[in-house]
Order: sequence, then C-alpha cells, then structure tokens
Amino acid sequence: MATKQMSVDQLGAWRALYRADTLLFTHLDNTLRSNAGMTYFEHEVLQILDQAGGRLRMAPLAERLMISRSGGTRLVGKLEDKDGWVVRKTSPEDRRATWAELTESGRKALAKAQPVVDAVVATFFADHVSSEDLRRAARILDKLADANPNDDGFDCGL
Repeated sequence: MATKQMSVDQLGAWRALYRADTLLFTHLDNTLRSNAGMTYFEHEVLQILDQAGGRLRMAPLAERLMISRSGGTRLVGKLEDKDGWVVRKTSPEDRRATWAELTESGRKALAKAQPVVDAVVATFFADHVSSEDLRRAARILDKLADANPNDDGFDCGL
C-alpha cells in the first residue's frame, strides 16, 4: 500500500494550524478555569445545549462535541453531579433515549463564562488578523471540515 507524503506547504499549514489551535485552546481552558470555574469542554457542553434550546439527546450532543458517546456521558455526568449545571432525563415516549438538559444554574454559569470566552477569542485574533483574513480562514477551515466529516468513514488509504 502506497503512503502519501506531505508537501512542504501541507506540513507548514498543518503545523501552523496545530500550533494556533493548541495555543487558543490552552488560553481558553486556563482562563475559563480561573475566571469561570469550568473547563473548555464543560463550557462547550453548556454552549451546545443552550444553542439547542436547552435540551439535546446524548448521542447528538457527543457528536457535536466530536467525542465518543461514553466520553459525552462522562462529561455530562460530571456536570450533573459536581455542578448541577446539567440533568439527564429519559423521555416517557422512548425510554431508550436519554436527554441532557441545561439547568438554571447551568445557564447562569454559561452567562458568567461567555465574557471570558469572548475576551480570549477577541484578544487571540483581533490584534493580529484582519477581518478579511479571518473570513478567508473560516472558509478554508469549513471546507476542510466539510470534506472530512466526523464519522467512521474516514479513509486516508492506510
């Protein structure tokens, strides 16, 4: 089986993306922990639930988080047990389905965290990249994500 080798441009772009993503994630996670009492991933759960109207089935939640179902279950369990920011409920219509629901304290925690996220993301980009370049980067990254969906069908030829 022949393996593909990265070009110099591909390697440079991938390393730059990896470096920027790692730095932004680290800044977000550290700042959220110290200013809002939550991790980046906990914020993402609250944000996704809020965007979904406050309630989402566990499987689609894990899919949107781009983690395994078991990872989603552990994360929601932590938010449920430790913080009370989320509760899990079953539906009387379908007892097999478990839903994660954002609680009032979860909404308050998300509201407290949002200015932190806004400040970190704005600072990371605003002083360094033009709006035009941000739009261009978003189009490129969306194109990459759309071409490589988060499923088991990914095949790089190995």
